[in-house]
Amino acid sequence: MSGKMDQQIDPLALYRPKKYVPLHERDAGAACLKCGPEGCEGGLDLHFWRKICKTCKCKPQDHDIKSSEEEAHRMVVGSLFNRDSTISHVRDYFDKLDRADKQVKTEYVKKFSWVPPGLNQATLVKYMDSLPPERRPMVGSEGAKYRRQQMVYQLPIHDHDENYCDNLTDAEREKMREFCKMRNDKSLGVGDIREKTVGTPKWECHRCGKGMANGEIAVFASRAGEEKCWHPGCFVCCMCNNLLVDLIYFYKEGNIYCGRHYAEQFKPRCAACDELIFSEQYTQAEDRNWHQRHFCCLECDKDLGGMLYVAKNGQPHCLECYDKFYAKSCNTCRKKIAADGQRIEHDGVFWHADEACFNCAYCRRNLLGQQFLKARDNVFCSVDCAKSHMNLP
Repeated sequence: MSGKMDQQIDPLALYRPKKYVPLHERDAGAACLKCGPEGCEGGLDLHFWRKICKTCKCKPQDHDIKSSEEEAHRMVVGSLFNRDSTISHVRDYFDKLDRADKQVKTEYVKKFSWVPPGLNQATLVKYMDSLPPERRPMVGSEGAKYRRQQMVYQLPIHDHDENYCDNLTDAEREKMREFCKMRNDKSLGVGDIREKTVGTPKWECHRCGKGMANGEIAVFASRAGEEKCWHPGCFVCCMCNNLLVDLIYFYKEGNIYCGRHYAEQFKPRCAACDELIFSEQYTQAEDRNWHQRHFCCLECDKDLGGMLYVAKNGQPHCLECYDKFYAKSCNTCRKKIAADGQRIEHDGVFWHADEACFNCAYCRRNLLGQQFLKARDNVFCSVDCAKSHMNLP
């Protein structure tokens, strides 16, 4: 007797990345929503390890990322969750995903780029109506764009998958695995949506303190216990106050966090590559943390360890690049003022701080350390000199 063995399909494979795609290749060319085509010609050109656009220096989430919401969700779920988890609510979440995947989508569900799995339509409608209108993830809406941006911001893939990190050592990889296991085992959860019915105990939002009437929707977090719940619009990270994307939260000492800010309770984050730092030694500068190998010039990537540098918008620049891109021009000689040179500034006008440049525009008297008056972007030692200069042909 011949036959064919039934093939078991793992429904969770649908939520795992189909293949590894380098970060700098994903979403290449996406238009910058801040700078426009004039400021970001050619669109997103992601730096190989900085996680910013090489053209405009904006973050990926500031661009009109074209990756589908389903792809982003699949990457996060695949990197965060383990089907064989010993945590019951994690297994329950997978069961909900499995059932939702097998169900035919209703016309209402098709309106959204994401819906919480496992809800009947009546409860789903109430949940969506409970969200701020501008945050509802309807396909093609600002709410869908917000969700996509928050997925990248709150749950950066490089916090969860070592394949997306820059040149980790074996020791760093091991520490990252240990951290990810601790985080997922002890703190990871997904909000559970419930409707208050007659006979249930009093529900009070843990964030705003307001009570909930019968028929209202609340979000519960099993890590926090049954006594705590939130309005859908109040289920936010305690640090950044953003709605917790796809209801994914991390619980610590009575508070709920997004993935980014939970991780930063334990590990410093590199200001250059945006990755968590798992090395014993790292650099602290400009009130921020940096991998030692990443403390380098924003423009040319020159190593700045032990070197003079100039900070611009919190990012270090070598003296040469600062002079090239940001140096001010002297109002007298019209030459650039070097980053390590002395200068004088008054009302947005700059001069070399030397006798040759900072002097009376009429009589050339040295004005260093002297009182002066300014007129038409020039400085003068007296009213008479200013009048005489203005009367020149």
